[in-house]
Amino acid sequence: MYLIHIILLQFSISGYIYLVTFNKWLFRFVFIPIFFILSLFSYWVYTQDISVTNALIQIVLETKSTIAIDLISIPFVIFIMITLSLIILINRFYNKLFPFKFNIPFLIITIISIYSFTLVESKRVNTLKSRLPYSVFFGLKDYLKKEKYTFNDIKDGARSNIDSLKIVLVLGETVRADHLQLNGYNRETTPFLSKRKNIVSFNNIYTPHTYTASSLPTMITSASVYDKSLDSITSVFDVFNKCNYQTVWFGNQELERSYASIVKTNKKVVLVDSLRSYLSFKKAFDEELLKPFRSSFSNGKNKSLFTLHMMGSHWWYENRYKDAQRKFKPVIDSKHIPSLSKEQMINSYDNTIVYLDYFLEKLIKTIEQQDYPTVLIYISDHGEALGEDGKWLHGQNKRACMNPAMVLWFSNRFIKNYPLKVEAIRKNKYSHFTTDILYHSLLDLLEVKKVDYQLKESVFQNPLNKSIDTIY
Repeated sequence: MYLIHIILLQFSISGYIYLVTFNKWLFRFVFIPIFFILSLFSYWVYTQDISVTNALIQIVLETKSTIAIDLISIPFVIFIMITLSLIILINRFYNKLFPFKFNIPFLIITIISIYSFTLVESKRVNTLKSRLPYSVFFGLKDYLKKEKYTFNDIKDGARSNIDSLKIVLVLGETVRADHLQLNGYNRETTPFLSKRKNIVSFNNIYTPHTYTASSLPTMITSASVYDKSLDSITSVFDVFNKCNYQTVWFGNQELERSYASIVKTNKKVVLVDSLRSYLSFKKAFDEELLKPFRSSFSNGKNKSLFTLHMMGSHWWYENRYKDAQRKFKPVIDSKHIPSLSKEQMINSYDNTIVYLDYFLEKLIKTIEQQDYPTVLIYISDHGEALGEDGKWLHGQNKRACMNPAMVLWFSNRFIKNYPLKVEAIRKNKYSHFTTDILYHSLLDLLEVKKVDYQLKESVFQNPLNKSIDTIY
């Protein structure tokens, strides 16, 4: 059956190949570049066992250059060189052939081969569509069909009576909940946070979006993770602006197209390593975010929302932490994942969590220098596959990628001023939420009026009191 599958796939492709060989310019400017691009996809499909979908196409087209560079390994470079050499040989062979003549039998076979795709798909959906090279074409087609979102105009003006609160929102990257010591993980990945009292960790957060470009827009807007369209959404930063809160975005990632316009609804946007992103293979460590944050936090308004967007635990792991956090060994020593052991991969990944713990500890100490009601919300955009069913990294339909970490810390003054909210946080610890929790919790934290949000999706609502679904 597998052999029949391969024969059908190759036969359906042969018709297209025959057509582009009729003319030398078609061959050179259509076949050759397509062959090269598909070859690059094939490397990742067969070495990482990934599927080419619209999600992967979005990752390829929108991923920042610094992250893309971290995926380049020596075997990949060798593969590219072999592919280019093969293209040169194919081109030379083609130039030696006699010009093609119109051939009725071959044309009939070509029509049959092209039609065979439709015939096979009608009998069994995705038999060929989900395989290279068709998967790239249909993935790109689905990606281009994605609707662009528009922002809702808050015409009536949002209002909030909470006028003494600072919120520090930390958007993590690629951190799965079950690798936090706080959640019962058998390794000391969060030694600092585990010693703190005002900490609540949530291990039942879910998102179907397993890559940043898709997950982040639903987290920082009114869009639900279940929405197929992101049309007519409300930016959480726009709401805070309308409530006369200061909004500042500190980023250690370049802004991707999918969420750049949302981020720019902040009153101020600071990228800590924007220049180095293009001139260096190595991204700045996340603690570089603390320098501009300290200044803004100490000199900022009493009503503020500070957002810190981390590089977190994104591949390549060894660039995400310092030597002091290299707690688990041996670590990865190659960017070619098939050559690495599972132990190496998990050790390096866990070391990034140790660095996260160190980062959040320094951030909390900075906040504690001011005796002010403050709440820190840490939430990762998605998780990471670490060898489950042979899968690695993210952007894949695996539970490990869909269970991001979420941790809350609150200052002593916050406990004093908002005891009911703290009580609700503790009681919601084991509740099941989606990442929609972020938008609704932030609005509920401010007790916003004149904007729709769901109380049942707020971590600041006592689970026993969630009888009212919506507030306006």
